[in-house]
Amino acid sequence: MVLLCGSSSSQSSKKPIERKIVILGDGACGKTSLLNVFTRGYFPKVYEPTVFENYIHDIFVDNRHITLSLWDTAGQEEFDRLRSLSYSDTDVIMLCFSLDSRDSLMNVQHKWVGEIADHCEGVKLVLVALKCDLRRAEVENAAITPNLIHQQRTNQSRSDLEQNASGINSA
Repeated sequence: MVLLCGSSSSQSSKKPIERKIVILGDGACGKTSLLNVFTRGYFPKVYEPTVFENYIHDIFVDNRHITLSLWDTAGQEEFDRLRSLSYSDTDVIMLCFSLDSRDSLMNVQHKWVGEIADHCEGVKLVLVALKCDLRRAEVENAAITPNLIHQQRTNQSRSDLEQNASGINSA
């Protein structure tokens, strides 16, 4: 069991806890935007496909310093071999899909779960729904009950994302 936000009694309080999180999902599902909001505090206006990018972000949970190494991966098939190089020493996989793309949700089961099993057996997995704001617009246009609309979250702020990150302490 990996404790994302915990520490052992032998761990120095001055040395940060280091965790590697690999972000997976189909191309254009919102992985890079999620990381930009979390690490840089802004939402990119223009889509630029990612081949591979690494973010380092420090957070504090229960007065513990945690350094997150966030690995943004390309979801397109042509990068399957390159993406597999990012799996070494992974603590957590964030498997992302877009609520505005049924295919990206289907690929969670048909593509990504198998790839994770092949390369990261036993690694903790967090399923993340992205583009909730686009889904909300679709729901409103379809005149679905207001109750469903109210339950959906849109455009999370940086503090919302940090709160969610600190809640992964059982991973």
